[in-house]
Amino acid sequence: MTLQWPPGPANDEVSDTGPQAPVPAPVRGALSNPRLIAGIAEITAMIAAQLDDGAAAAEVMPVIRDATRRWLEQAVRSGQLPASAGGQLDELAAAVHDRRYGLGPLSVYLRDPQVENVDINGCDSVWISYATGERVAGPPVAASDDALIAMVRTWATRGGQTARDFSAAAPLVNVALSGSARLTATMSVTPRPCVSLRLHGQLDITLARLTQLGTVDTTAAAFLAGAVRSRCNIIITGGVNAGKTTLLRALAREISPGERVATLESEYELFLHELQQHADVIPFEAREPNSEGSGGVSLHDLIAHALRHNPRRIIVGEVRRDEILPMLEAMNSGQEGSMCTLHANSPAEAFDRILILGLRGGLALAERAIHILVGMAVDLIVHVRRGYDGTRTVRYVSEILEVMPPGDTDRPAVNRLFLPDPQTGRAVAAHTPSAGLLSRLASAGFDLSLLDQHRSHHQPPGTWRA
Repeated sequence: MTLQWPPGPANDEVSDTGPQAPVPAPVRGALSNPRLIAGIAEITAMIAAQLDDGAAAAEVMPVIRDATRRWLEQAVRSGQLPASAGGQLDELAAAVHDRRYGLGPLSVYLRDPQVENVDINGCDSVWISYATGERVAGPPVAASDDALIAMVRTWATRGGQTARDFSAAAPLVNVALSGSARLTATMSVTPRPCVSLRLHGQLDITLARLTQLGTVDTTAAAFLAGAVRSRCNIIITGGVNAGKTTLLRALAREISPGERVATLESEYELFLHELQQHADVIPFEAREPNSEGSGGVSLHDLIAHALRHNPRRIIVGEVRRDEILPMLEAMNSGQEGSMCTLHANSPAEAFDRILILGLRGGLALAERAIHILVGMAVDLIVHVRRGYDGTRTVRYVSEILEVMPPGDTDRPAVNRLFLPDPQTGRAVAAHTPSAGLLSRLASAGFDLSLLDQHRSHHQPPGTWRA
């Protein structure tokens, strides 16, 4: 059975930081009475045999509503609930449906287009992050921590490409859920079970839309579009929750619809295979080993395997470990136009991150050899940052570097094409691309005069902060 809910158009350009409420805030449709919360499981068990997998809401809601009404009447007669509880019939029936066919008590948040993240530190410690930047406490999501663990176990089994275990033997789980959400859960190694759910609101995103949101301006957007169309290999860098994946989705929209694309991710987040833009996408998802340590499939394994499926481009959602080497080799051996994201606090730091990942993965190459490989494989590094504009936290492209093989030093040579504006921090044209890159961009239809016009409207590069 597939977990589904209406994914809201949450603004992925706004962060999850903001004021915190000391007490739970009212949440429309959420149940807070412990007896009502416990009743969700009881009602579900009462009618389990009558609820088929994949059934439409219109088919099952009459059954659920009737069973909920009978349960409420019994609870009121026995004194377990006040007579006023009957007024929550609709909320309780919806919660039963969510438990059977969705994400249980979390579904109420995911139906809210303003909710971006839900963080749970035990069944009764819930924090909801909104697109406005506000972060508030919410009511309990389960009657007990054991009940929360049971729910997560169910979600981990249903979601993702393959079922994933969640137990004392496998206390860490990450899983993509249909509807563009990613679930991370932990037990046994924390005092209480912890769950984080992130909703990806900007799925069908474009560079034009990111321009409207202020992530890039028209010149930077046109430059990046030309870079993708001219098959530049691109690494997107930035901190946690800086908007790297959203930008990667937007860049992928610039790939010709007729090209065969392979996406490789630890958990699905790009969801290019669910969009209409590209008909020929083969999505790979890594698999964790089972409790006995077997059956695991890493991104390193997947990249080597994906090349045999004849993709024109390789897109890795996030490079975290030793998959960096096959990624660079793919970029340097026929899969031009490949892209990935990488955690780094600055674009220059990306080279150190790649070196550390390669050495940690047992790469038997000298540091200079790794830097040469990076310089030969990577064409551009695009850095995204997160900042506060006085009313909300926004994400934006701050720098774009052209990468070339090492020259006088061991590290790759860089040409700082776009630098942060001193007032806004957003990327503005600074230096002219190399002759080779200019030729590629021109052949892809990019108007080179845009860079000169952009530079003429901003301060000289020497006055900008690095």
